[in-house]
Amino acid sequence: MRTTLQPGLTNRLTKYLRTTQQLIEEGRDAVSSKELGDFTGINPVQVRRDLNAIGFSGTRGVGYQAYDLVEAVRDILGLRQTYNIALVGAGNLGSAIAASTILPKRGFVIHDVFDDDSDKIGRTVGNVVVKHIEELAKSVAEAEEIIGIIATPSSAAQHVANLMTDANIRVILNYTDVLLHVPSNVDVHRIDPTAQLMHTLYYLTQAEGQEAS
Repeated sequence: MRTTLQPGLTNRLTKYLRTTQQLIEEGRDAVSSKELGDFTGINPVQVRRDLNAIGFSGTRGVGYQAYDLVEAVRDILGLRQTYNIALVGAGNLGSAIAASTILPKRGFVIHDVFDDDSDKIGRTVGNVVVKHIEELAKSVAEAEEIIGIIATPSSAAQHVANLMTDANIRVILNYTDVLLHVPSNVDVHRIDPTAQLMHTLYYLTQAEGQEAS
């Protein structure tokens, strides 16, 4: 049975995982808590506490074995399988997501892409042929797609969310600026680059204020 983690720890472990995977792709065999802290913006002391909390320890002067760290974090987060994704929206954003080479490396596969635009239906984005949105429920049932991505215009987002929840998708990544209304058993994650920029600008402003004082 998988350990129940606090949301804050889960978010931090995800950052450690992503960073370590990227370092492995650059040819690294080990990573230190300071490096993980520098790349994620998390205090190295907190990094060590978090990894100790999941029973993973490093070697003084060497750091953490990168491959072992990835395996340990993937195991604790339950990322031992491949997850099928239903992507709705075959415009510029949706096409870019479907063509991503990073997602498959992380265990996420864009299994189906849907749209309601007749000019887009039948086209290939990434390696997937775009289907009509009316096929979503059938396709999700057949492929066991448990994650949905909404990359549509904002005006269509709630309708798409309704179709996804009706099809028993329980995790939705929302790339629009709409606050979706979904059942309580559906987990929605809003992907908002603007919020990240505002977060970054806040810290830049704080740093400039400290330099001026």
